[in-house]
Amino acid sequence: MITLDGEQFGNLLKASELRPRFKLELKFVASTQQLPDSWIDIELLAITDRTGDKGLLLLQPADDLYIVPYALSRSIVDSTTGRARAIICDFCYTWQPGSNAASVTFSPPRSKNTVRFLCCGDLDCSSHVRNTTKAALVSRSQLRETMTNEDRIARLKSKLERYIAQLELTPTSSM
Repeated sequence: MITLDGEQFGNLLKASELRPRFKLELKFVASTQQLPDSWIDIELLAITDRTGDKGLLLLQPADDLYIVPYALSRSIVDSTTGRARAIICDFCYTWQPGSNAASVTFSPPRSKNTVRFLCCGDLDCSSHVRNTTKAALVSRSQLRETMTNEDRIARLKSKLERYIAQLELTPTSSM
């Protein structure tokens, strides 16, 4: 992923088609959080508001950078038992217990439709596919997956490209 500092992030927010109040809140949150120093291992990065339920996803499966607003819902409940339900993330194919399961809803700027996917509650899919998190280790044993990390990274990039096309996103302008 490209390197993005605070000033460049502010410029991306100015160019985005978001509500002004939401832009201000994201800019504040991003300024209080440390942006990663190493972007080379990140295909998907979530910048959230103060509640952690809304934000922007920065997606870069290849060369272009895409920004899409999202809303996160952490309540995936089995209707028969009332318990939190485990899921498999639609992005990184990581098995997540009910305590870290979520669904993400996208409302693309130029579309009236919304799209919803199951996802990891922490939206740390780039780390999960690289097997650097505890959730990734548990997932590999639960799913009995024998793919290499490189294959999992390629699968994540492929899925992100497919979802970008489905959402009809356009790349952000160069900084």
